[in-house]
Amino acid sequence: MNIRRPLRVCAAALAVAILVSGCKSDADRLSEYRSSGLEYAANGDQARAIIQYRNALKIDPDDAETRGAIAQAFLAQGTIREAEQEFTLLSERFPDILEFRSKLGEIALMRADWDALERQAEAADQIDAEALETQALRLAVRYRNARREGNRPRQNEISASAQALLEQRPAQPVLLRIAIENIATSDDPTAALPVLDAALAADPRLPELQLLRISLLADADQMDVAQDRLLDLARLYPDDPRIAGLLVARYMSRGRVDDAEAVLRALADGSPISDVSMRTMLVRFLKSTRGSDAALTELSRLIDEADDSPAAVIYAAMDRSIRFDMGDRDGAIEGLRRMLDDLGNAPEARIVQVLLARMHDRLGDRPAARILVNAALEMDPGEIEALKLRATWAIDEERPKDAIVDLRNALAQRPRDTELMTLLAAAHAQDGTRGLALEQLAAAAEVSGNAARESERYARALVTEGREFVATRVLDVAHSAAPGDIGIAVLLADLRMAQSDWAGVTNLLSSLRRIDDPEAISARATIEAALLLSQGREAGTVVDGMLSADPGRQVAFTRLISGLVARGDLDVARAQMDRATARRPGDVALRLLDGDLYAAEGDPIGAEDIYRALLDEPAAGDTPALRLFSLLAGQGRRDDADALLANALAAYPASRPLRLIESNRLDVIGETAGAIALLETLYAENASDPVVANNLATLLSAEGADPAQLERAARIVAPLQGNADPAVSDTIGWIAFQRGDATGALPLMRRAARGLPQDPQVQLRLGQVLMALSEMDEARSSFETVLTLAAEDHPVARAAQAKLQALGG
Repeated sequence: MNIRRPLRVCAAALAVAILVSGCKSDADRLSEYRSSGLEYAANGDQARAIIQYRNALKIDPDDAETRGAIAQAFLAQGTIREAEQEFTLLSERFPDILEFRSKLGEIALMRADWDALERQAEAADQIDAEALETQALRLAVRYRNARREGNRPRQNEISASAQALLEQRPAQPVLLRIAIENIATSDDPTAALPVLDAALAADPRLPELQLLRISLLADADQMDVAQDRLLDLARLYPDDPRIAGLLVARYMSRGRVDDAEAVLRALADGSPISDVSMRTMLVRFLKSTRGSDAALTELSRLIDEADDSPAAVIYAAMDRSIRFDMGDRDGAIEGLRRMLDDLGNAPEARIVQVLLARMHDRLGDRPAARILVNAALEMDPGEIEALKLRATWAIDEERPKDAIVDLRNALAQRPRDTELMTLLAAAHAQDGTRGLALEQLAAAAEVSGNAARESERYARALVTEGREFVATRVLDVAHSAAPGDIGIAVLLADLRMAQSDWAGVTNLLSSLRRIDDPEAISARATIEAALLLSQGREAGTVVDGMLSADPGRQVAFTRLISGLVARGDLDVARAQMDRATARRPGDVALRLLDGDLYAAEGDPIGAEDIYRALLDEPAAGDTPALRLFSLLAGQGRRDDADALLANALAAYPASRPLRLIESNRLDVIGETAGAIALLETLYAENASDPVVANNLATLLSAEGADPAQLERAARIVAPLQGNADPAVSDTIGWIAFQRGDATGALPLMRRAARGLPQDPQVQLRLGQVLMALSEMDEARSSFETVLTLAAEDHPVARAAQAKLQALGG
């Protein structure tokens, strides 16, 4: 966290400068602002540059030079939407200036907006067909077409043309994208190093290219060179977490935890004593890899090192936060309260207030959390972590417009924060503006340097929108940036197989074969078998090797069968399954998978026969009973399902999933006390189980529960706040309503009712909340819905009828 707030200090200084410069002409002031912005931009400080450009535009909104500069700053900062808006405005006002068309083409390429790319290439061609920028855009269009057709020779030819033009301007962004993308997807991605070196020699302040170069060096086993360059970059860009994150992720993907820690320690030790960002990153790393005790030991050292400086407060607050996670909740809260009393109005109080607010929120006391967040924002209306938490609540309570305001305020100060971008995407999606949501996910992927998780999040959203080919491109870039990330490689392989892009699948296999990791070996075995089967070739040897290397049959072979089923290749899946079970007729895991395949094929009798045959197999454990119970319950065979459950519990009395099912059964038949007792046992064994926590909180908060029960229920379910499961929304909303917060309960109950439209209990509760808020027409509609879902003599239906009578209907 940046305690010093340099951006705000700068803004205050600028305000003073404006007051004392009133005697200057508008032209002089405009020139000074623009010159100052250009100086900031040259030093890589785009945020301050944008502030200066905006001041200049207040004097003359039509100044083209300033608009061009601010558009370029937005582009360099990664705020693509704003950059596109500015360049579009400029291209409309100055249709004959090639630079603006070139930038719009570059943005279209970044966003994989192929129609826009073609439009900008055609417009550039009309302005100056021979210009380098125009040739670059034409090549980009041609490369995209060749890529779509899977024409590798054509791609190589176009890439060679791009590399030839790069000799004239080594850092031309469109040409670089073509050349690097083509090389990165080849058998030798390190061939991109000379291209990158030439570009960085022309412009060394290109962090994305620097990060890609480090990535390639690491892949070429030049880890020492990569680490040295990373440390140089960290000094050049001290506020960019991607730089440390890249090499740490690479070391971690190879199991080299000590080397990853060494990198972070070197960066932390090399930063000024007042800079907490790198040191807190080290603490978080230690907590995730070495455990909480190691993190606390490091914090103790840092507190001693910081002495009485403000940094000591941050480290002490982190110490309390970790202890809270370890279970000392009351002690952690009391410790932070004492710190707040000592801090008074010191700037660090805001950070402690937000941490304390998060603790109260996790314990289900959101009103207390709101008081603390409001206090932090009164001290500083731009406190980023407070804005982030308030926006998270707004999303949780389905107030997306409020969340968007807070998140945009926070992003204006921290424009490269991918967590803020991801939250803003969620708010836009909730607000119904899917296009803006995708833009934010795209921006998060872009500014993170195509980091794996941000890119994966964006790609999955694109797939949901039916834009699989754009998702494939996003993952291509992410895979090039992080070829060691198995998750990205597997998701990309799934997309390519779904598109029957077997050439692309072959390239991915080449990349995976360079990774000596059990997960990579399992993943490539699955892909190799799918590739052979797609070609109509016998995959027997590969499948046999897969089965031999996967004794539990829970990874590679299961993934192969699941992938075939997902693609609709049921006949191929059945053939492979029959072949495998014939070779290993006594293999329990294969027989279970065979039963699952019968169920997927719509043959419940075949599935039931297999599951029943496995009930007495000790090696199968409780799994056959669980699968069979689900199958029987799904067919409405409740008596058979209950008899099976009783026998299974006798055989496996310690089975957690069987006991959870039994608690549900007890609740359904009205034995609520027994259900609660069983859930209390399960909760004591594992308090982090979300299903158990939700179910227990639900039963504890039944209508008429006393305040102490409601408080405990709120604490139990609080860690699940923000969970998308409508059952969780129902539980949290109902508890809030019973504790007197009908307004806060309403959005949660609406979400629950949307997600569980056939649940009469949820509809009844929604009606009660609406009735308390005097929304009588909607309440009546909810109660009437209950009557269509439950039998007339059901208690829920009788309750709904009573509410309708109270409403006069």
